[in-house]
Amino acid sequence: MTSFTIAVTSCALFNQERTDIKGVAFPFVKAINMVNQHMDQEEVNEGRFKIVLITKSCQENVYGLKIDHIRQITAKKTLLEYLNDLKPVLYLSTDSDSVREAIKAGYGAAIMFQTDYTELSDDKLRVAFDGDGVLFSDESERVYKERGLDAFLQNEEDLEDKVLRVGPLGEFAKALLFIQKRFTNICPVRTYLVTSRNAGSPAIRGFKTLQEHGLGIDEAFFLGGAHKGPILKAIKPHIFFDDQQSHVDGALEHGVVGAYVPFGVCSN
Repeated sequence: MTSFTIAVTSCALFNQERTDIKGVAFPFVKAINMVNQHMDQEEVNEGRFKIVLITKSCQENVYGLKIDHIRQITAKKTLLEYLNDLKPVLYLSTDSDSVREAIKAGYGAAIMFQTDYTELSDDKLRVAFDGDGVLFSDESERVYKERGLDAFLQNEEDLEDKVLRVGPLGEFAKALLFIQKRFTNICPVRTYLVTSRNAGSPAIRGFKTLQEHGLGIDEAFFLGGAHKGPILKAIKPHIFFDDQQSHVDGALEHGVVGAYVPFGVCSN
């Protein structure tokens, strides 16, 4: 049976410093558990998430979460060797070096930050993505970074019909869509694109890229440079991925779990 591995470190899943043991990744993994439970109830035979906990110590109490495997890191293997064995569609950690190493090796990964967050209901798994540098490559973002907004807008108009390459979180987004399509009744997964791209050619190119790569998104918000925090607060995703630290910080300020994807020109 097709499965999609999500690898999460104990430092992201559990709070290492406070008596409250629930780390910032806990609600997301709990919602992943809920999706798998729905698949079991509907007797869906194709596709599910597999949760792997990566820890430096033997973590036995997972506080009600269903963890498929626990991998204890030892000196015999590097983290990259573990990831090559697991082949996750997503790797989450609070350790920035390991996330950068995972992305360089071609895995979807993000840095998480232990912080207070808004408690969410478990009726649906809600995942929000930035576009450039996350779902898409950073080729257009590089134009903006190096030549400014006007050059970016002209570039998107000139290349409106040329789709962007897929970004580091593309495989995870495809996994979500694969699972969504397995449900015949109410689907417990909803996805969002929250991007600084403008309407017009930037939006058109974004939509064409999503369609070409099979990156199904339920709702898209083209904010034209406006702050992302307020719309994220309204959406209430379990996790939001962005390649710019300022947008992640804005999410965190609004009680939304923001995860930083250190990829491409914005990570330099």
